[in-house]
Amino acid sequence: MDGESIHIPTGLNLLVDLDTTPLLNLIIVEGSLLFIPDTDPNHVRNFDAHYIFVTGGTMEVGTEDFPYTSKIFITMHSSIDDPYLPIYGNKVIGVRYGTLDMHGIER
Repeated sequence: MDGESIHIPTGLNLLVDLDTTPLLNLIIVEGSLLFIPDTDPNHVRNFDAHYIFVTGGTMEVGTEDFPYTSKIFITMHSSIDDPYLPIYGNKVIGVRYGTLDMHGIER
C-alpha cells in the first residue's frame, strides 16, 4: 500500500513481479530484492519509492550474464522537506556493504 515500508531480512529473496508498485516509503534490503524481466521486451514495470537502502544484501535488476530485457522505471520520490538518511540524503538508493547490480541489453 502507499506509504508502506518493507524490510527484506537476510536469507529472504523478494521477487518484484508487479507491473506497478504503490509509492513505497523505505525498503531495507538485507536479503535480496530481485527484478526479473518479462518475456515480452516491450513490457513495462514501474517501481516507486522514497528510499531504498541495501545493507549487506543485494538489489538485482539483471546481471552481466542475464541482462534485464524488458523496460523498467525505478523512480525515487522526495521533496525538500523529507528527512535525510545520514550520509546518503533523501531520494536515494543507498548501498552499504551490499551489491547493486543493474544490467540491461546493449545499445
